[in-house]
Amino acid sequence: MVDPKFEQAVDTTLDDLCLRFPLGYRPVIQWRGYRVSAGMAYYRRGIIGLSHRVLKDENAVIDTLIHEYAHLLAVKRFGQKGAGHGEPWQQAMIDLGQEPKVRHNYAVERNESRQQVTYVCLRCGKSIVRARKLPKRRRYLHANCGGDIRLSRIEPVTASKEVS
Repeated sequence: MVDPKFEQAVDTTLDDLCLRFPLGYRPVIQWRGYRVSAGMAYYRRGIIGLSHRVLKDENAVIDTLIHEYAHLLAVKRFGQKGAGHGEPWQQAMIDLGQEPKVRHNYAVERNESRQQVTYVCLRCGKSIVRARKLPKRRRYLHANCGGDIRLSRIEPVTASKEVS
């Protein structure tokens, strides 16, 4: 659940942003269950999604809101060229009084590995262990010896088994 204090801070900050840097609309704020992303800007729908799982303190909420508002502002100013973390977004962040920092460093919930995929080099015989299968219909070479690698086995990961 979202702390009511966070919702109040978001409303106040969003009102201020809309007043100082108008978009022509007020973005809709949606609290979502993102596990890794702190927030997302949905340009075409005018929505800012904020993670109730990742954002644990008011400063993180405000910083993320400003980051996502900068995305909407950059697209408003430059059209589709403003999407992403390029120069238009960076300038929008500076205009909003923030450092144009692309990634957060908040604690996140990661997915647990469900499988262990083993490939074997046909030249040297070395095993290569991964969490995911490589895309099909491509040729993969072992970085050490240059030999072709082929899928050897896929095993489910159980709670007692560690993946290295």
